[in-house]
Amino acid sequence: MTQVVDAPFARQFLQRLHGAANTHDADGVASLCSDNVVWEDPAAPQTLHGRDAVLRFHRDIMFPALPDTHIELIDGPYLALDGTGVAARLRISGTMTGPLTPPGFAPTGGRLSFETAEFSQFEDGLLARHTVVLNMLDLARQIGAVPQAGSVVDHIGVWMQHVSAFWARARRA
Repeated sequence: MTQVVDAPFARQFLQRLHGAANTHDADGVASLCSDNVVWEDPAAPQTLHGRDAVLRFHRDIMFPALPDTHIELIDGPYLALDGTGVAARLRISGTMTGPLTPPGFAPTGGRLSFETAEFSQFEDGLLARHTVVLNMLDLARQIGAVPQAGSVVDHIGVWMQHVSAFWARARRA
């Protein structure tokens, strides 16, 4: 059953969660999750089910890709009107010195900084569900997976999309 939470619990829990992430403690992050947590994160290869999956994601993917990960609370936490959830806006920064696998992006050695919105629900004082939403286009531009807006390559990509859209419409007609 989803736990009803209050503001002091939400603030304290997020401080512990982000504290574990900021010290790159994958075990610490996982210890704040229920055994059957559902963790949705676009950086993960798929939705994570269970504490062990959260541990492996942070230990094997997140922290190796951004070993100096730092999470900063920008706004919140905000409680759901029914008291069963918490939302917060965060800034995550770090240096991409390791690969982001999957999908297989090579390390850039450059600094990244992006914002997320995170939504959490709890059972017995532990995370039961955690959903991360972020601007993947901004992140993709920072790591060079997508061309910078307004660049020549960006204009070529837009032109190619127009051609593709033309042929998609033609096939439907």
